[in-house]
Amino acid sequence: MRADSLLQGVRRVDEQGERLLSVRTFSGSEPALWVDIAMAALVDLAELLRAGAPFPPRLETEIEAEAGDRAGRDCLPDGGSDRTATESEDGPEDRDDLVRLVLETGYERGSTPIERLEPAVADRVAAAERLETVDSRVIVPLSPAAPYARNWRPLIETLLERLEGVREDFERIVRRVRAGDADGPLATGCEAITQMLETLSLVVRRADADARYVRDRADHQQDELLSTIEDATTQLRSDDNA
Repeated sequence: MRADSLLQGVRRVDEQGERLLSVRTFSGSEPALWVDIAMAALVDLAELLRAGAPFPPRLETEIEAEAGDRAGRDCLPDGGSDRTATESEDGPEDRDDLVRLVLETGYERGSTPIERLEPAVADRVAAAERLETVDSRVIVPLSPAAPYARNWRPLIETLLERLEGVREDFERIVRRVRAGDADGPLATGCEAITQMLETLSLVVRRADADARYVRDRADHQQDELLSTIEDATTQLRSDDNA
């Protein structure tokens, strides 16, 4: 699974929200189509998160062990270090910042071509073990184990920020739809999207909070929470076809 794929799902919902906010009236077939696209994107997003559950993986013990091993390897008999200048300057927070930069760039542009990055940033990307470049596009892989498991942290931060912004947009859309007396299915669809976005935020925030505590995460029911998105979509479409 890839972190940039998850954010592109949010971007698809974001784009439909921008389209809905840009129109003066909600007449015609296009608003309903945009709502359907947004809902389909949310279902895809829920499935991607379900595939990665439970997330994010806890790596505290592993990181501590690696730090101890690294300290032992880096120390030379004369007390010096065999690390390169780049390795010594680029700590864990810097690597998180680099991943976030790649994710934010991809969200804004739709992808992250390495040639569009600043030369210094492109050099860091090329040397980063947590990133991959495929056909000149930088991607952010995710996995249960290091090094890609460490990409969950910057992804979660970026994902929550973007979900919050999109949710606020759809709350504005719901208010406009209600004020404009738009048809029932459109209003219901926009309200359902707002609820689905809230559920996704809840899932991600809850998973993030759980990962900060040392305890078993087997009972946190991420799968159950994510399934509410599909349930909402199924119920809505059943009502529309009634």
